[in-house]
Amino acid sequence: MSAAAKTDKTDKTDMPVLAMCAGTYREQPATGRLARLFRRVWSHRLPEHSAGGTAVVPDGCSDLIWTGGRLMVIGPDRIAAFPALPAGETVLGLRFRPGAALRWLDVPLSELVGRSVPLRDVRGDVGAIEEQLADESDAGRRLARLCAWAGGEAAAAIDPQGDMEALFNRLSGGTLHDFSAGAALGERTLRRRSRDHFGYGPKTLERVLRLQRLLGLLQKPASDNLAILAYEAGYADQAHMSRDVKELTTLTPQDIRRQLSA
Repeated sequence: MSAAAKTDKTDKTDMPVLAMCAGTYREQPATGRLARLFRRVWSHRLPEHSAGGTAVVPDGCSDLIWTGGRLMVIGPDRIAAFPALPAGETVLGLRFRPGAALRWLDVPLSELVGRSVPLRDVRGDVGAIEEQLADESDAGRRLARLCAWAGGEAAAAIDPQGDMEALFNRLSGGTLHDFSAGAALGERTLRRRSRDHFGYGPKTLERVLRLQRLLGLLQKPASDNLAILAYEAGYADQAHMSRDVKELTTLTPQDIRRQLSA
C-alpha cells in the first residue's frame, strides 16, 4: 500500500461526522406562540465516543441552545463549525425564524457570525430560567420548560422582519435573481439588512442555502448521479458543487452521501 493510500485511509477514519449523523438528533416545527419567534425545536443526544470531530454545517440560521448548564446564542456560520461538546450530553435547541433573532436579541447577527455567546451577555434577565432548567434532571421536561419560557418571550416579541423571511424562503428554493422584492429595497439596503438579520450578505446566504438544498436532495435522492443532483440543487455543474461543498463543510459530496446513507 502506498503512503498516499495510507494517508487517505487515515483521513477517512478521522473524518468529521455531520452533526445530523452523530448520536441521536430530533427536531420538530415550533407551534403555538413559540412559532412567532422560532421555527424549529430540536434535541441532540451526542455519542459517547467519536473518532473525528462533529461538523455543524452552515444553514443561514441562529439558535438558542441549552448546553453545559447555560443558555447560549449560536450565531450563523459561514463555514462548518466544530464545537467542543461533552460526549453523551443532550443539547436542546430552538432555531430562530428568519428575520426574528435581531429584534429579540437587539444585536446585529453580523456580530455573532461563527460565535457562541452566553445569553446572559446579551440579555441580563435569564438567571431564573437557567436555574429552573438546571434543576430539571429529565431532558424532555427540560425542553418543555425551555419552550414554555421561550413561548412567553415570543408572545411579547416584535414581529419578525417579513421581507427578510421572504428573502430566506426565496433563496431556500431559488436564486437571488428570483427575489423580486430585492429590486424595491435596492442593492445596498438589501446587503445591509441581510447582514443584520443573517450575519452576511445575500450572495453568501444564497450559497449557504444552496448547500442546504443539496443536503435535502442527498437525504432522499431521486438519482445516484451527482451531476444530476448538482443541477437540481442549483450548482453550475458537478465541479462547482464539489468545490463549494468542500469549502463550506470540509467534506466532499461523496463523503456526505456516504454518511447520510449509513
